[in-house]
Amino acid sequence: MRVLYATDGSADARAAGEWLSRFPLPASAEIVVLAVVTLPHSALDIPTVRAYYDGLRGAAAAVAEQARADLTRRWAASARVVEGEPREEISRLAEEWNADLVVVGARGLGAVKGWLLGSVSTAAVHHAPCPVLVVKGRPPGLRKAVIAVDGSPDSMRAARFFAALPLDPTLVIRLVAVAEPPRIPVADPELFAVPVPTALRESAGAWRTRLEGVLRDLETELRSKTANVEQSCILGNPAEEIIGAASEPQIDLVVVGARGHGTMMRLVLGSVSERVLHHAPCSVLVVKRRPRPAG
Repeated sequence: MRVLYATDGSADARAAGEWLSRFPLPASAEIVVLAVVTLPHSALDIPTVRAYYDGLRGAAAAVAEQARADLTRRWAASARVVEGEPREEISRLAEEWNADLVVVGARGLGAVKGWLLGSVSTAAVHHAPCPVLVVKGRPPGLRKAVIAVDGSPDSMRAARFFAALPLDPTLVIRLVAVAEPPRIPVADPELFAVPVPTALRESAGAWRTRLEGVLRDLETELRSKTANVEQSCILGNPAEEIIGAASEPQIDLVVVGARGHGTMMRLVLGSVSERVLHHAPCSVLVVKRRPRPAG
């Protein structure tokens, strides 16, 4: 497994490194610690400018090397320093190196104590070609995780990506299946041959039955890793229900697919996964489908 950990030496990035050092990766995992140097433009090629640039490069190299040294206690790790724009270079290297996971810090708290993702972490989630772990705060370890599913291929891929990791058998996993309730049509209900309340109840029941089957299958898979599996099937607003589950005590991680199904089978990265990413109080693992090569 190839893991790209991006750091700039900030407190948020260091917290991501500490989180990564306790994350359940295979013993054979290979980690690249990436520091990106953005050199301010200067029209002057003079010794003082060159010395300033060298100082920035040296500082970045020191940050990357320290992080690499911390991670080599568990895995093979190397450090790399590149020049450019972090929002572009992280995704570029993840694609070039064929990374399986990108790890970044969320960066910052808002005025109302809600997480405000930085532009770098947001860009990584949107543009990296692989799953991205966005770390918020300094969790004491992975004690309890929420896996959100809606029955879509993307949410199932997210659940199975996480389930394939070497999880601690004491880890508590809460499977949360959420479907939006059917909407009441705007047309006159008398135009429908079937009474609207009956149709809505039948539709909701069908969704619940399907999601309960999905949960049973996932629970069977996960019980080979841990006996501590809980599940709940909810009819409600997916983003709000997932954020609510992620806000419960001792939840350290929420796992979501990059896309899912809305009421009309629409793709909903922005309306569900991104809302969870921005508003969940814990770290978020967004599992993305690797794009197919062109041609």
